[in-house]
Amino acid sequence: MAFGSFFPSRSAAALRCDGNGPDTGEDASRDGSTTLSLVIPDPLETAGPSPEAAHVLVVEHERDVDLGLIAGRLAAAGVVVDIVGPERGRDIPGDLGGYDGLIVLGGTMDPVDDDGAPWLPQVRQLLRDAVRDQLPTMGVCLGAQLLGMAVGGTARRIPAGPEVGLVRIRPTGRAAEDPLLGQLGPNGRRALAWHWWEVTDLPDAYLGEPVTVLAESDACPVHAFVVGEAVWGIQFHLEALGPTAKRWASDDPERLVGIGVDPDALIEQVAAAEQELKDGWFPVVDAWIALLRP
Repeated sequence: MAFGSFFPSRSAAALRCDGNGPDTGEDASRDGSTTLSLVIPDPLETAGPSPEAAHVLVVEHERDVDLGLIAGRLAAAGVVVDIVGPERGRDIPGDLGGYDGLIVLGGTMDPVDDDGAPWLPQVRQLLRDAVRDQLPTMGVCLGAQLLGMAVGGTARRIPAGPEVGLVRIRPTGRAAEDPLLGQLGPNGRRALAWHWWEVTDLPDAYLGEPVTVLAESDACPVHAFVVGEAVWGIQFHLEALGPTAKRWASDDPERLVGIGVDPDALIEQVAAAEQELKDGWFPVVDAWIALLRP
């Protein structure tokens, strides 16, 4: 399948969160808890989104790795969201014309697997375009790895093995002035990490924009970075709450056991930390949304 040509009209798409409401936006089609979907409004019932609304392109590599809590924050802010990707049946657009922001989500494919995931080169090009234009952008997990590659860094398998579980994300000395990661505070915050690959060898600058590492964990020295003042790579899953952890852990529990992670214990830990995760990451997502300029 060729990616890069077709995507339906942005003006027809609105974001709906069913189930736990706009504060989560979790898509849990396998356990029935919550659903994120694109809704085509009835023109007799609504005039559609405000022309002043910000429009954000979301690249979703797999339906199981969705916007999570980000969805509810976008909906609350009145942002119009276009979700594209192979499992949505919607091609990656050739450029970012008409969009006010870009979010590239995670996925189970390797960031270098252009043969198995042939849309990845186009996603990396969109990320380069976002850096050039300083379009507010957030690359999460795989999205962060693709951004790192796009600006001249390297994505590699983590030499010490995967980092999976609730981990403490700590700010680097360069994070204090950042509008997003500057909110971490000196002790950092916990988030769900779930990655076999990491970003390394980032350049000092790309297209004249400085590349700055903002956060780390005990196992990962590049958990967040920013290119210029508007394009962030975030390795950890700031979008993930309890339903996401349950879904992912249930998909392949043997793989988790193989790396020494108890799937049931992990599900319980993330569920117990859900309010902490909301309190910690809602403000970061909201700070990103505040940068959107329709």
